[in-house]
Amino acid sequence: MRKLIILLTTAIGAISLSSCGTTGYLASGYNDVDAIKDVVLFEPVSKIETIGKGEITVSNDTACVASQDLLLQTVKECESGLNILSVYVPSGEEEAEIVREGVESLYSQLLHSQGSFRTATFVVPESLDEIIERTGNRYGMAVYSYGFSRTGGNYAAQIAKGVGLAILTLGSVYTVPYKDKSNIHIFIIDSEHNCVAWHNHDIGADYNPLKQKHLEKQFKRIFRKFNK
Repeated sequence: MRKLIILLTTAIGAISLSSCGTTGYLASGYNDVDAIKDVVLFEPVSKIETIGKGEITVSNDTACVASQDLLLQTVKECESGLNILSVYVPSGEEEAEIVREGVESLYSQLLHSQGSFRTATFVVPESLDEIIERTGNRYGMAVYSYGFSRTGGNYAAQIAKGVGLAILTLGSVYTVPYKDKSNIHIFIIDSEHNCVAWHNHDIGADYNPLKQKHLEKQFKRIFRKFNK
């Protein structure tokens, strides 16, 4: 039993470490983030999934909408060190979809980049670049979030599997499943140079994507470079 406790403590420590973000990645040609202050904010894009019986994962549309609203509220209220001049509101459903696709494109490029996030390169969607210029600003900020939550039944089943594995291995192996997860990615676009000037992310292991206090902690870590 003592061995189980030690392993569990180690696993929890690993969870805490995995939730720590970086100071971000500044594109070549930029000396510091100090020049990046005034931004126009695009409405966040979020994908929230629910993991249920049999590890079946389904998109939760209601949670996606709630997450996007909460992300918008939290990023506006947090002490980011940036001056959010305005939130760009699309003129209709068609433009809203164009903006969504643009933000998703940035995340997809990051996800499929060769090597580490540090060396990722981006092709800024023309739609986002044009919108930033249309607002009379140089910089725009895009927010993309991915998260999941397990149902009570699924989480209980995963805990039971972990206990069973611990018994079979005489305590040498014990797995601790995440009940929730919240990943947040921030991209700051420079419309003057048509590039992503800075980007950062935070992986919130066991962070509920629909709890504001969790999002506040994540944004604080993400923007710490701007609050030095």
